[in-house]
Amino acid sequence: MKIGTSANYPWFGPAFTELAQHTEALGFESMWTGEHIVIPANIADPQRYGVPLPENYRHMPDPFVTMAAAAAVTETLVFGMDICLVSQRNPLVLAKEVATLDRIARGRFVLGVGHGWIEEESEIMGAPYRLRVKMATEAVQALKTLWTEEVASFSGDYYNFPPLHSNPKPWQKPHPPVLLGSGNDKTDNTRALKRVAAIADGWLPSMLSPLQVREQLAQLREYCAQAGRDASAMDISLLVPAAYINIGERPPWALETSLGDARDLLPAYAEAGVTRLILGLDDMTDDTAFKRIEQAAVALTLV
Repeated sequence: MKIGTSANYPWFGPAFTELAQHTEALGFESMWTGEHIVIPANIADPQRYGVPLPENYRHMPDPFVTMAAAAAVTETLVFGMDICLVSQRNPLVLAKEVATLDRIARGRFVLGVGHGWIEEESEIMGAPYRLRVKMATEAVQALKTLWTEEVASFSGDYYNFPPLHSNPKPWQKPHPPVLLGSGNDKTDNTRALKRVAAIADGWLPSMLSPLQVREQLAQLREYCAQAGRDASAMDISLLVPAAYINIGERPPWALETSLGDARDLLPAYAEAGVTRLILGLDDMTDDTAFKRIEQAAVALTLV
């Protein structure tokens, strides 16, 4: 099973390029981060599932710029987004950003997509909150059109463009894997699984136990069969905060939750169908970040 790391990388912390080189040298397969283009100053409900909005969401640099820089100084490390808020981005611009990054990285990029949960943020960025899921679904369809057709056009409910040229095309063919970053242990994931079968190349949920993974992948296989898709080809990447599998110190924001010990969970997740475990580390705000990545590598017996 592939093992990656994920964190917030504030602009004032250690250089993303140096952290990427360190992550690669320690044997991790991939390095992931999310995005927030803006954070509203006033949010009516600034928490999710009991966890307060992280302070450093206000300090996230552009992921495509930082990943391009890091791709230039690494050789094997895969870069992933967990997630890109596609309903808040223009698909014509995003298609070019992703394709350019994928070429710089020589195919070492995975695009996790989602729709976000901060209502005020979505509205500011031009995506009506109640429509954001439908917009994200259509945006993925538009992106795939732009990446795979020499002269691309699209007509949808939310995105429309006439025949046009969109270059470069991605390094990976037909395009970088698109994973749907939606679903967790606290919600009914049925609709997310149906969207995976309809438009995605894989699924990127969080916090599921091995039993939950097994049960929900059985559902996904049914939906893939109905859609004429090959479920065995799906990339199943699971995001789990390190604190919840007994790695490192428990940060102040962490709930009193534990899925078990990492070394026991890894084979159980692999048997359940997870192809990549993404270990969520605390924010990389200072030079202790390098030690935190090393501790995770040791805990997962990568070194």
